[in-house]
Amino acid sequence: MQQVQQEEDFELLARRVDEAAAALASLPDDARAKATELKKAIERFHAHALRKLVRRLRESEAGKALLYEAVDDPAIYALFLMHGIIKQDPATRVSIVLEEVRPYLRSHGGDVELVKVEGEAVYVRLHGACSGCSLSAVTLKNAVEEAIRARVPEITHVLMAKDDVGSGYLPLNVIDERPDLAASGWIEGPGVDELEEGKPMALQHEDTPVLLVRVDGKVMAFRNECPHMGMPLDRGMVEGVEITCPWHGFRYDLSTGECLTAPHVQLEPFPVRVEERRVWIRVG
Repeated sequence: MQQVQQEEDFELLARRVDEAAAALASLPDDARAKATELKKAIERFHAHALRKLVRRLRESEAGKALLYEAVDDPAIYALFLMHGIIKQDPATRVSIVLEEVRPYLRSHGGDVELVKVEGEAVYVRLHGACSGCSLSAVTLKNAVEEAIRARVPEITHVLMAKDDVGSGYLPLNVIDERPDLAASGWIEGPGVDELEEGKPMALQHEDTPVLLVRVDGKVMAFRNECPHMGMPLDRGMVEGVEITCPWHGFRYDLSTGECLTAPHVQLEPFPVRVEERRVWIRVG
């Protein structure tokens, strides 16, 4: 009970700091400058005293053990972090940067995931619109790289982690959903190892025919009907990112569903996810 009360007190104090900072920003310029200088002077005094305290504790093994134990407290950790006495590890700092750029990526139908940090290199995995090869995808990738390098200067390489297969079409209204996928209306499909690159697979969910295609390391899902005459596409030939209807020769871009033969015709895409090497489709 005491621990819970301490955490609640910490959260309350943190909110009061945020409220005071917001009030400071609303002051007239002259008053804000004086208040800001007072704030900085107090912080410098606190930082000086805290550094002396930390140096004394580090002089003995018992003091070091006490210091490490104290830093586990979130309030003490936040205080030391604010004054630069301890520094966040690169992975934590990169995670913070990614959280800041994530709203921008999601506004363009994409997302980003931190895979690992190794030395001066960061490996990230891009999802949705970010993972394609279009100009917009390149722009989103550049935004991630620039943000990381600007905020975590010791990182010299931002590399894109490559999966065997990833999700294709994933609209914004389902991008935040997480398992339990079945309870969220997702339909379990085949394992990714059952999908051969460039070889369409037909599935049937109740009255809905589904076409799955693995192209360039991504799984795309569409209604298995050519909009031209409603004929199935699963026996169509795939060349690159294009599939040709085996019945009347209409060609479709599998990265977008756009018909290249008749621009007014469009394949109906279904959201698709890949979780633990299993394909999930959202139908209807």
